[in-house]
Amino acid sequence: MSGLNQILWLEDEPESIEVIKYCLGSYCSKIIVRQSFASFSDYLEEFEDVSSNVIIVDIRMIFSREMTFSCFDKTDIKIYNEHDSGFEYFNACIKDRFSNVTVIFFSSKPKDETLKDAKRYKVESHLVVSKDCTSDLIKFIQEMK
Repeated sequence: MSGLNQILWLEDEPESIEVIKYCLGSYCSKIIVRQSFASFSDYLEEFEDVSSNVIIVDIRMIFSREMTFSCFDKTDIKIYNEHDSGFEYFNACIKDRFSNVTVIFFSSKPKDETLKDAKRYKVESHLVVSKDCTSDLIKFIQEMK
């Protein structure tokens, strides 16, 4: 890959990722963070499905308690488990729409626990990064450049 175009990040607590975002800035200058499913979905409408783009999804969107939202042509989407809401969002809105973009799952849960959840939602384990190993996320992005 010749370089990253942009990173779109779903994170309900953007202040918690400021340092990581700063570190990633040396690999990608356009990092957009959205705090809710609705605003993230709105941005996804124009997000290009190209290999130079990355989507990072916070798995626990606890502070984003939207009752329903829409994405693309789907309306009234509901999240049932806020502890795995990023996985649910991925399956409802991202999985079938983006085949070229790399999607990375960022979790505040311990990695072992998150990998069990990822398996349940049919998410590839190598795409899961735990917040207790943020250097793994930076390394992942660095290797993509």
